[in-house]
Amino acid sequence: MRWLAALLLVAVPSFGQDMRSQESITVERIIVDARVTDAAGDPITGLTAADFKVKIDGKLSRIESLEWIPENAAARELAEVEKAPAEVNTGMDIPPPQGRLLVFFIQTDFSRVAMRAGGQMKAMAVIDDLLDGLDEDDRVAVVSFDSHLKFRLDFTSDKRQIKDAMEASMLIDEPPPPPVVPMPSIARRLDPQAMKNASSDEKALLIVANALNPIPGPKSLILLGWGLGRYTSQGVRMTPDYGPARIALESARVSVFSLDITLADSHTLSAGLGKVAGDTGGFYASMNTFPQIALDRLKRTLAGHYELEVRKPETSVKGYHSIEVTTIKRGAVVMARTSYVDRNDSPLQ
Repeated sequence: MRWLAALLLVAVPSFGQDMRSQESITVERIIVDARVTDAAGDPITGLTAADFKVKIDGKLSRIESLEWIPENAAARELAEVEKAPAEVNTGMDIPPPQGRLLVFFIQTDFSRVAMRAGGQMKAMAVIDDLLDGLDEDDRVAVVSFDSHLKFRLDFTSDKRQIKDAMEASMLIDEPPPPPVVPMPSIARRLDPQAMKNASSDEKALLIVANALNPIPGPKSLILLGWGLGRYTSQGVRMTPDYGPARIALESARVSVFSLDITLADSHTLSAGLGKVAGDTGGFYASMNTFPQIALDRLKRTLAGHYELEVRKPETSVKGYHSIEVTTIKRGAVVMARTSYVDRNDSPLQ
C-alpha cells in the first residue's frame, strides 16, 4: 500500500503539468497588424472588434483585443493621443521606437535596361515629397540590390542622408559601412559576407527581415523595384528563396509596400511585387504614369494601423498557418499578413 501511495504522489504532478501544457496550447494568441483604408488610401478609424473577422486555417478566430494605433503626428492629433515621452535606455535591450521604422529596399538593374534604370531615376526625382512628410521621430534605413545586397544607411531621421543614400543606390558600387547609430540599429545583424552571397532579391529580403526581427513592433519596407519572381512558360513563378523570405518578413512584422518603378503600364514581373505586398500586409502601386498618386497613397496608408490580438482556434494544422482578415465595413481595403509559422518558444507572435 505504501508503494501504491508513493506511485500516485509521483503521478499527480505529471498529470497537472500535462494539463497546464494543454491549456497553453488552447489559449495561444497571435498579433496581427491590419491597415484598413478606403480606395484612396485614407485610414478608416473607429472600427471595433465586431467589425472584423479573422480566420486561421479557415476557422473563425476570437479577437481578444483591438487597438487603433496612430503612427504619425497628424493621426495622433486626430485621435487626440499624446505621444509617449521618450525614456532613457539603461539596459542592453532594444527600446521600442518612438516613431515609425521604414526601410527603403531599392532594386538597381545590373544590366541597365532602359525602362528600369530610367524608372529609378524618375522615382528619385519625386521621392522628396515622401521624405518631407516624415515625422522627426521616424527612422529610415536604406538598402539596395543589384548583383547582391548592399547596406547604405542605418536608421536615421536625417532626410539629407536618406536622400543621398537613395540616390547612391543607382550606382553599381560597393558602399562603405554606414555610420554607427544608437538603437534601433540593424548594422550588427547584417553580415557583410552574407550580403555578398545574397544572389537574389528574395535572399536579400530574408537577410533584411532577420535583421529587423529583434526590433519590437511593426515595420514598413518600401520596395522601389522592377519585379520579383521568374517568368516561365506557366507564367510568373516565385523562386524557392521566396518562401523563407516571406516567413521571415511576417515573423518580423514587416509589411512590404511595392512601388513599381518600371517605365511601363504593365509587365510580367509586377506580379511578384504584388504578391510580396499582398502576403505581408502592404500594397502594390505603379509609379509609371502618376507617381505622385502612388506616393500620396503610401503616406496616407502609413498614418496608422489596427493591432489585433487573436486567439488561435483548435486546429490540426501544424507549422504553417493561413490568416484571413476581413471587415464588414463597406468599401474598405484590408491589408494584413496572410500566414504565420508556429513558434514553440513564445505563445505570443
